[in-house]
Amino acid sequence: MQRKFVNYVLIAAVVTALLFTRNVFAQTDSIESISFKFDKETQCYTVGEEASITISVSGKDSLVQSGSLSVAFTNDGRDKVADSVVFDLSKDNPVTVKASIDFPGFLQVLAVAKSVDGAMNKSALAGAAFDPEKIEPGLPKPDDFDEFWSNGKAEIRKLPLDLQQKKLEELSDEEVDVFSVNFATVNDSRVYGYLCVPKKGNAPYPALVNVPGAGPGVGPEIRYAKQGFVVLNMNVFPYEVPLDSAKRQEMYDQYNKDLGMRYCYLNASDRNNYFFRAAYLGIDRAIDWLAEQDYVDVNRMGYYGTSQGGASALILGGLNDHFCAILSSVPALCDHGGLEKGRSSGWPRIVDFYHGDPKVLEASRYLDAVNFARNIDKASIEVTVGFIDGVCSPSSVYAAYNVIPSKNKTILHETGLGHQNGKQYSEAFVRLLERVKNNKL
Repeated sequence: MQRKFVNYVLIAAVVTALLFTRNVFAQTDSIESISFKFDKETQCYTVGEEASITISVSGKDSLVQSGSLSVAFTNDGRDKVADSVVFDLSKDNPVTVKASIDFPGFLQVLAVAKSVDGAMNKSALAGAAFDPEKIEPGLPKPDDFDEFWSNGKAEIRKLPLDLQQKKLEELSDEEVDVFSVNFATVNDSRVYGYLCVPKKGNAPYPALVNVPGAGPGVGPEIRYAKQGFVVLNMNVFPYEVPLDSAKRQEMYDQYNKDLGMRYCYLNASDRNNYFFRAAYLGIDRAIDWLAEQDYVDVNRMGYYGTSQGGASALILGGLNDHFCAILSSVPALCDHGGLEKGRSSGWPRIVDFYHGDPKVLEASRYLDAVNFARNIDKASIEVTVGFIDGVCSPSSVYAAYNVIPSKNKTILHETGLGHQNGKQYSEAFVRLLERVKNNKL
């Protein structure tokens, strides 16, 4: 597979870039931090516009006065869009560079500071967006994408639901009943999770659905049930996730060991048997089951999730029309074809893991959150994006966000954050609860 190279425009540094010559007799400063300041607080620009970035290297109490600073520029952490420049910190600190790209995307800036003797080094990232609302997915939606998933939904609904539900007395109290639940899914497998049902107030209650981020899974979210929400937490694994965190991790590690790889890469070249297909079809049916319960208000159902859970927001939101409100934070599984445009795809970067295998690339299109997002046309949805997210790249998140047809959509910029939730997520979660509780778009 041949990568398409991107064009770039790099404006000369305001200060002259000097190759650093080591002086073994020079004073070695302690390097504590690297900071960036953009001429636009939003860090958002139009294509071709110059972004002015001032970079400072600090020690414990003051700016560093020795050593070197190298600055590299990439297309969202992947293809290089300019040669690195190196500055002598004894001559220039802070330094200011001006850079631009001539395509919609994210310019990632990597700064690496090194001490004179090479014993100390520190790196930091910054990102600037250039017309991000114009970013397009790396590959188009397959012509038979909707048919493929419609057939999958029909396949699972021919199977018995085979609900297994057990009350967890040790977690239940006078306010909430807690249950373990599991359901049959395709490929002779099952999906497992936890259900919390309020006992106070008047049913039917509003409901929340969650799938966790990548890792060993989660137990029940009792705290939101105590606020009056039915909560269904569904894990993606074909086994019951233990309540005890240590046992949970142990089982997760053993499961991956038995597979011979991390679960997210299993059968990635086969769209029918790729790990996530059975999981999402099973969880989709579990959501339908939840909506049928007499203690759930079918008109007040919402979803929240981060990373793998953020991807699940887009996938389940595209598969299932029960949600009135969705919160997708730094979603994974987005834009597997992004590498075709020289940029980073989102976790788990399936195609990279298989070294560009064309069969994997083709199959990945059917488990790309971008293509599910195209079907979210009614629910209100908020999406968070970290400008320096090295796990779920901001361009991959925008590739998904831009194709969402809902008129009630918002993207929230965390310009200084990587793969994590910040203030924007916290505020959006409060809005989600309010929207679900009152059925507001």
